[in-house]
Amino acid sequence: MARWLQSAGLQHLAFPLTSTGIDQRLLPNLLMQVNVLLIAKEQSNADASASSFIANEKEVSTRENNVAKIKVVVRKRPLNKKEISRKEDDIVTVDENALTVHEPKLKVDLTAYVEKHEFCFDDVLDELVTNDEVYRVTVEPIIPIIFQRTKATCFAYGQTDSGKTFTIQPLPLRAAQDLIRFLHQPVYHSQRFKLWLSYFEIYGGKLFDLLSDRK
Repeated sequence: MARWLQSAGLQHLAFPLTSTGIDQRLLPNLLMQVNVLLIAKEQSNADASASSFIANEKEVSTRENNVAKIKVVVRKRPLNKKEISRKEDDIVTVDENALTVHEPKLKVDLTAYVEKHEFCFDDVLDELVTNDEVYRVTVEPIIPIIFQRTKATCFAYGQTDSGKTFTIQPLPLRAAQDLIRFLHQPVYHSQRFKLWLSYFEIYGGKLFDLLSDRK
């Protein structure tokens, strides 16, 4: 995973916060408070040439250009009950497409102060957003370009308990609904597209088919 992120120019995700000067003791709590959604698209030249049949090609092409090849979206989760019971502080704030870490520190004379570290992403979602809003920002924009012979991928990346499952779980259902809606549009229906669905879990180095009793 780290090598893939590095090859995609996302070294800051492969080795998060290692070169920012943040106290390493804060990393476990910080990384558990955010999860990252990566959205990637790839279109081959051969497949691109096959999209001439699409109606209003200029409009679709404009829409495709508005979707970056790799888009990084970070979602912050709220403090959980255990953290609240321990009276832990929320050291992460969100402002538009930036996430700020407020790191408590002590000067040599033991004066307390807070050092701020800001990280910018394509989108940053705070702890109040709904999963519907997450879908609109992440997956919904890439649905139309799939019908231009474009491969699209969306996956969550983050530490255990950062909220990956809660975030990603409803997205495939919403995506399937939109895909079916597009398939019923006349311009695509006449092309006889087929929709294939697989649902796998990778755990402990093993692959489980969730549509076939985990076999």
